[in-house]
Amino acid sequence: MIRFPHRTIIGLIKLMPLPAGRFMFRVYDKALRTIRPEYRARTYFGARLVCNTRDLIQRTILYFGVWEPDISSVIESSLSPGDVFVDVGANIGYDTLLASRLVGGTGAVVAIEASARTFALLIRNLTLNEAGNVRAVNLAVSDRETTLDLYEVNDRNIGAATTLASRGGTPLQSVDARPLETILSPDELARVRLIKMDIEGAEPPVLRRLLDTLPLYPATMDVLVEATPTGDGVWADLFERMARAGFCAYGIENSYELEWYLTWRKPAPLRKLDAAPAVQQDILFTRRSIEGH
Repeated sequence: MIRFPHRTIIGLIKLMPLPAGRFMFRVYDKALRTIRPEYRARTYFGARLVCNTRDLIQRTILYFGVWEPDISSVIESSLSPGDVFVDVGANIGYDTLLASRLVGGTGAVVAIEASARTFALLIRNLTLNEAGNVRAVNLAVSDRETTLDLYEVNDRNIGAATTLASRGGTPLQSVDARPLETILSPDELARVRLIKMDIEGAEPPVLRRLLDTLPLYPATMDVLVEATPTGDGVWADLFERMARAGFCAYGIENSYELEWYLTWRKPAPLRKLDAAPAVQQDILFTRRSIEGH
């Protein structure tokens, strides 16, 4: 594990003017990659994850101790001890481990990851952190019980794997898929507080199924989802259906650019959305009152 020198170097880089910070970050990144590909990182909330410098998400966690910081803030503000968190598209377990610490021993986390390769990394990180309140599930979530093909879109970001052939990826494997309400146990279903869903464009059918089965879930449940509009009106329809079901939508700031992580200091306020976004947007759907709105 790299601790004090690593954090000190990154802290100094973040204090530099942005052009110098970018340059020094790339120098440091090249140096670490030359030494070895994998390191054990520590997140800002104390979890340990094995991270490969080749992968976008893992590399960001290694250097900054955080991934999608504004989304992390929403998860923190949404969960309390005893809650149930469902991580659809758990990747290597960053959000899963954040939620695991927030819900505590009386709560539970269900981490769902379709890729067998990524699922193995998820299990490694759960074991490393002794996350006994997490149930890991190697399935895809869909609107029906079926088998789906999984495609690799970017070999430098395993989180970009998708079940959408239209994204032009390389076939990875066939995966079993089930509706979410059949994956969750009765107790998990009754206590779920937050569902986070990031499955690379395959969210719409899962959301439609969730809306069709909404009475099975608690009225206090929120949904945090990555929306990627494709110009076909699918997200506009989903946005209207969520509104009719009593959900308000709030946009969450997010960026994957190095410059954003070098200059990020604190979460931005949530932005109330009155219509479906026209570009990719992380959204919190909630039926509770949000302070300031």
